[in-house]
Amino acid sequence: MKRPPIFATLIVLLAVATMVGLGIWQLGRADEKEAAIARIAANVRAAPAAVTRDLDLQANLFRPVRVDCAGSSPTRLAGAGKFGFRVIADCAAGLSAPLPVQLGTVRQPSPTSAWAGGPVLGYLAQAPDSRSLLRQLFDRSPAGTMVVANPPLAGLAANPPADLEGIPNNHRSYAVQWFAFAAIALVIYVLALRRRAA
Repeated sequence: MKRPPIFATLIVLLAVATMVGLGIWQLGRADEKEAAIARIAANVRAAPAAVTRDLDLQANLFRPVRVDCAGSSPTRLAGAGKFGFRVIADCAAGLSAPLPVQLGTVRQPSPTSAWAGGPVLGYLAQAPDSRSLLRQLFDRSPAGTMVVANPPLAGLAANPPADLEGIPNNHRSYAVQWFAFAAIALVIYVLALRRRAA
């Protein structure tokens, strides 16, 4: 019986170990995502909070909030899927940086006028992330936070409601895929060794 090739065996075992490791990592990510979704579900039911320097915006995602925005701001557009385009302005609320506010949506990307500011009711959400996919791969920091106005402002169409269904948690299916890839790689290699021995 021929001995298995050492180099090829090491490569296959290393690949299998890597895939199993990725599967285990995805299982851990699934637990983290479940905890995050549970926290967000509690935020949705929480009482409205005032946006201040002391409020942890990332920890309060999807929580109802109110904020007073001083001064006017130019507006910009960002894609909103089936809702068309988001109309976003910056809110000067005494924070360390201006807080984006999604005023409402429009169906077509038409020019919008400046927003005069004022009181805003809504909920906290992730702001559109302008970083490239390559940059996001190496920069794991979360995207910025914004207030989604509810009711909408400036005569715009309604914003999408806070929707927990839109938060995917498919890490367990990814884990199953990695474990399946590892098993398939082992089966193919064993079959290749048997054919070589024959």
